[in-house]
Amino acid sequence: MKKLFLAAACYLLATNLFAQEAKKEEKDGWSKFGTFTLTVNQGSLKNWAAGGEQNTLGVASVLNLTVNHKKGKYNWNNYFDLGLGFQDATSFNRFRKVDDRIDITSKYGYQFHKKWYATLLLNVNTQTLPGYDYSDSLNTKISNFFTPGKILLSAGLDYRPNEQLSIFISPASIKWVFKADKDFYPIDKFGVAAYHKSYSEIGAYATIKYNHSFTKWSAYTGRLDLFSNYKRNPQNVDVLFTNLLTLKFNKWLGSTISLDMIYDDDILKKLQVKEIFGLGITLKI
Repeated sequence: MKKLFLAAACYLLATNLFAQEAKKEEKDGWSKFGTFTLTVNQGSLKNWAAGGEQNTLGVASVLNLTVNHKKGKYNWNNYFDLGLGFQDATSFNRFRKVDDRIDITSKYGYQFHKKWYATLLLNVNTQTLPGYDYSDSLNTKISNFFTPGKILLSAGLDYRPNEQLSIFISPASIKWVFKADKDFYPIDKFGVAAYHKSYSEIGAYATIKYNHSFTKWSAYTGRLDLFSNYKRNPQNVDVLFTNLLTLKFNKWLGSTISLDMIYDDDILKKLQVKEIFGLGITLKI
């Protein structure tokens, strides 16, 4: 697994060699770019010999947005990665989540060198609705809003050789992990002890963010986060690796392919992988 993430980091750095201008400057120092995708799928069977669900319905939406502001040597960068998707079928008792994420990062930096910024970073990561384990008949609840939820505050250096690549490194960061749902309060879960609602971690943090427009109709956004908790098992580095490829066929129709990989031994001592393909309305923002 270490080789996988090392290769991913090298890939993000290497693609910098082929970077092109990807954003459109706007007045008063503000600029923004991103995509919004809404997909719907439906199916119905009647007297179908091969079998299958009689009725299915799926809805999913993804918003990937970057909003920047620059004034003199000061830069304010904001990244929004939001997703929500549901699937329903005849055999389900209710709609099931297939995607649910809120990931917001805000960076405020001062340029002290041509490509270097002294930066303060804030990241918020959670989901909006309860999540369940559908592999058992009980449909056990395994998550909820801010259960787990994470807030990270970090001060460090941000290296930006161009508008597409950012490499932020901090030796001193603090991360709060929350367990807000009262049903989880008496349980030791997500690294938060029983009868506690939160746990703080102090450690080293690094994040690499890269975006690239291959053509007018295709774009890629990638991010790699690494966090080492000084207080508990610092050798077990938390990893978040997200990838989003957007392909547009015309002004309105397009597709998105997302691949997310997470390793956090406080939540699950296995590599978590999520892949979603969507085809539907895709708008450039």
